Amino acid sequence: MLKFHDYHLQKYEVADHGKTVKLFLGFGYPGKETDFSEITFTEVAIYHFVHTAHSIITDIENIPLSSLFEEEKENLQKWNLYYGVDIWKGDIETTVNYLDSNGYKGWYIESAIGFSGFVVAKSVSGT
Repeated sequence: MLKFHDYHLQKYEVADHGKTVKLFLGFGYPGKETDFSEITFTEVAIYHFVHTAHSIITDIENIPLSSLFEEEKENLQKWNLYYGVDIWKGDIETTVNYLDSNGYKGWYIESAIGFSGFVVAKSVSGT
């Protein structure tokens, strides 16, 4: 079970040349013991975060890749042009079909304060 709602983002970590992304979260108030949670995305194809200080995560929503890529279409095309995106297959539809057929899923991560983004990976787990 993923524990994240109203947890504060302590930090995030990208490892394995971008193939693993971990969110380190904590829920607690002064005078109370803090409950910690780790959310780990594995076999990551692509991710993007906008992060400022004091983030409170409100949702990690599994969404269809077609919706995610349609919403992020302009960014993905721009990133591929400027930086090269390993998973890009020439257009949105071909890329989504490739990812779907290879077992990838998409997640949007939202917060009340200071953090937003998405991850496309094969799996997510949490403690």
